[in-house]
Amino acid sequence: MSKFVLCCVSTTAIKESFHRELTDLLNRHHAQTEKHIHLSQEGLWALDMPVIFSDPNDAKNIKFELIDLSNKYQVDMALLPDHPSRTNRKLIVFDMDATLIKQEVINELADANNVGDKVKEITVRAMNGDMTFDESLKTRVSFLKGLHRSKMEEILARLELNPGVAKLIKEVQKLGYKTAIISGGFKYFAESFRERLKMDYAFANDLEWDGDVLTGRVSGPVVNAEEKARLLKVLAEKENLTLEQVVAVGDGANDIPMLLTAGFGIAFHAKEKVKRTANHQMGFGPMSIILYFLGVPGDHRDEAI
Repeated sequence: MSKFVLCCVSTTAIKESFHRELTDLLNRHHAQTEKHIHLSQEGLWALDMPVIFSDPNDAKNIKFELIDLSNKYQVDMALLPDHPSRTNRKLIVFDMDATLIKQEVINELADANNVGDKVKEITVRAMNGDMTFDESLKTRVSFLKGLHRSKMEEILARLELNPGVAKLIKEVQKLGYKTAIISGGFKYFAESFRERLKMDYAFANDLEWDGDVLTGRVSGPVVNAEEKARLLKVLAEKENLTLEQVVAVGDGANDIPMLLTAGFGIAFHAKEKVKRTANHQMGFGPMSIILYFLGVPGDHRDEAI
């Protein structure tokens, strides 16, 4: 027998029809359920449901049906092993573009260099996994040749955190988590957000400069999908943690290895391919909902930083 907790969180009141369909779904997979534990707070409605599967494979087989139910009702859901590790995570790593922040920085840089349409098309293909990340990065960066350093500062000033990011990071830091950015974006921006959010680590790509002008090339090794997963392992080892104690959050195809390496990998507002490949996903509420998934009590409304 395998024990789980099914955590469901919504930004609107959870409908009775959702309860009915969820109960029917669990029954079809021969799951035993116990009394729902409601955790609703202002602005968020949540419940934890203890679930027991007689066959561990049932917990795997139910995944795609839970995603479909989540999409139908816009309720974020995570089926988590009922194990002390749920509340014993100690490192959380984030992708930056479209995860930690709302924007894709390279698209902002491209707009500033009047090549936005060309670069955005390549970005979409890369995030959907239709071309290799290394190829897409080098091609997109080549379009940035000639961009002045002052434009970087202007773009940084208008970048916005995604809803719930500040709250999530602040709360896990109180619990002793180490926090990191592992980004296929650019170090200038990753370091700025690391400092702003008082995070511990930031890894990203270096752009090559000729004085105050970009050369259109990347300097040093590329932080691609495989490198993201490797860096996650390096940080876990550095902090003397097991991979089970690591949380990873990302949205793109290049985040998949990192999400699958972490004990708790979450596809955040991700492309459908990423949602269905990662072990966990959320697509509707603020990132602070992850605190429910981690079993953290308290008020999880958003705060600005």
